[in-house]
Amino acid sequence: MSEIDEFSALIENTEVVKQALRSLREELAYLLSSICRHYENTGKPVPDHHLQLVGYMGEASLKGLVASGMVTQQPGGSFSLYCYEPTKEGQKLYKKLKEDGFYSK
Repeated sequence: MSEIDEFSALIENTEVVKQALRSLREELAYLLSSICRHYENTGKPVPDHHLQLVGYMGEASLKGLVASGMVTQQPGGSFSLYCYEPTKEGQKLYKKLKEDGFYSK
C-alpha cells in the first residue's frame, strides 16, 4: 500500500470526512431533484442562475451530475452561461428518490 493510500484510508475513517462525503452525496441528490422539478414544471432546461450552487461543492455536484449522465449541459440564454436538462436516466432516478421519501429542497 502506498503512502497516499494509507493516508487516504486513515483520513476517510474520520467522522468529519465521512460527514463531508455524506453531505456531497445528499447535495447531488438535492441538485438533481431541483433540476427535475423545474423541468417538470416548465418543460424547459434550467438556466444556471436558477440553481443554488454554493462554492466548490456546488460546482463539483453539478459537474458530477453532468459527468454521470443524469443531466445535460446546454448553451445558455441571455441571462445564463448554461442551461441544464435532466436526462431520461436522471428523471428515472429522481422519481425513485421521491418514492423513497427523499426530501428535496
